[in-house]
Amino acid sequence: MKCSRVRRRLSAFLDGEVSEEEKQHILEHLKTCPDCQGELEALHQVSDSLDYFEEIEPSPYFMIHLKQRIAEREARSLIRFPFVEWTRRVAVPVGAAALVIFSLFLGSYLGKAIYQVRAESESRLNMEFADLLCVNSLDDFSEGSLSGVYDDLLTGGENE
Repeated sequence: MKCSRVRRRLSAFLDGEVSEEEKQHILEHLKTCPDCQGELEALHQVSDSLDYFEEIEPSPYFMIHLKQRIAEREARSLIRFPFVEWTRRVAVPVGAAALVIFSLFLGSYLGKAIYQVRAESESRLNMEFADLLCVNSLDDFSEGSLSGVYDDLLTGGENE
């Protein structure tokens, strides 16, 4: 018999809760294994020290209360709410993913709207600036005239 199996069974051996065959195997092992002999001695000491304590008698209703509490816990664990479990396992992750996707689309839409408003206001400001400087009145002149040079100066040469 291996030490690990003997050590697992030493407490039962000490209490006389093993079969005769197993008892013989354990005794044979104990003859040759000082580690398991030490473990058995330690268990003897613990058992002997417990004899000094006064035995406590549980109340007569202890077993009834214990069985009742066990039955209540088992009943609670057996009651399943499929909708709650489905919600927790499926609907919450799907809802979170949908919220993220919705947020991305909403952000994209708002970004485009803000960019479009900004571009329109810049265009309007450019037109107002051109009107203020009377650049539009110079459009009637021919190419290469003084109006072209003036326009190039105002726009920084972007018309080329």
